[in-house]
Amino acid sequence: MSPRDFLREMAYPASSSGTLIALGTFLLLMLLASAAGLLGIWLAIAVIPAYLRYLTMIAEARARERDASPPGIEYFTLVGNAWTLFPVIPVVVLGVLVVETMQALGAAAALIVALLGAPILPAIIGVLVITHSPIQSVDPRAIIRFIRGCGASYAYAPLAAVLVVAVPMMLDFLPVWAQSLLEVYLLAAFFAVVGAVIRDAGLIDDVDLPDDTEPDPDEALAAEASDRTRILNHAYGFVSRGNRDGGLEHIYASLRTDPHPDAAWRWYLEQMLRWEDAYPGLLLAQQYLGRLLEHGDQVGAVKLMLRCSHVDASFRPLTADLPRAIAAAQACDNRELVETLSRGR
Repeated sequence: MSPRDFLREMAYPASSSGTLIALGTFLLLMLLASAAGLLGIWLAIAVIPAYLRYLTMIAEARARERDASPPGIEYFTLVGNAWTLFPVIPVVVLGVLVVETMQALGAAAALIVALLGAPILPAIIGVLVITHSPIQSVDPRAIIRFIRGCGASYAYAPLAAVLVVAVPMMLDFLPVWAQSLLEVYLLAAFFAVVGAVIRDAGLIDDVDLPDDTEPDPDEALAAEASDRTRILNHAYGFVSRGNRDGGLEHIYASLRTDPHPDAAWRWYLEQMLRWEDAYPGLLLAQQYLGRLLEHGDQVGAVKLMLRCSHVDASFRPLTADLPRAIAAAQACDNRELVETLSRGR
């Protein structure tokens, strides 16, 4: 990672319009919470975890050299994708230590505390982004392996962490809203730098449990379910804001890289057909039906068509798949389905 790359990631929150708008929204909500008295406490409880959850997604997006998806309403809930909430703990703990030290011993002592925490905090976040495991993110073996894997580029992450503390200290004469703006921006830039360090080292798909530990099959299945839930939540966010095509493409992109695509297709379909608006799930079903027919799974294709027809009686295969769908219904001796499909020709 070069100094130029470091500066580019520090500027990322300002260069991405979507991220800039999201950060501005979080800032306004935080300022409102600070001015709302007792009611503001409840608002802060909802906003701050959502903000830190969004920071985690910035780190993951930058690790894959993508823009972070806009935060949806799911960011403000405490259920689902629990791993994204874990940075609340180390970030808040370090922040409280710095603030308390500054009030008790002054800015110089607070900076020392920040310098002591800065080398470890990026590694905790980095391991978390890669493994989605809060337990593993505080495992010293995983942390050491992560730092070694990043090499010299890792130094940029603690530097960004120190800037989060040092810059506001040096500009403490600014009004409260300006200091809050600076802190919100610098935290987002710090997480972007952590993601870039991961990307530069090529670790996003490599770091896992320490080498001397056998992977647990149950943990692997749980991790897959967690990944799919996270992706489905993002897709729902797109769909709920009117971007149905974007939501479906988010799922299709995941299916192209899922290690168990057949199981993933079934999982996504079942979850989406439970949505209040099942239409996006039926569009996914059309694509899945084509996949089953292409692989010669006529029984699976017929079961899928019957399942979807119970959700919406007007469900039909794509035009290109209709002849094979009729042939599958004939092979399964389902005359009623054959007649229904034939009427749609």
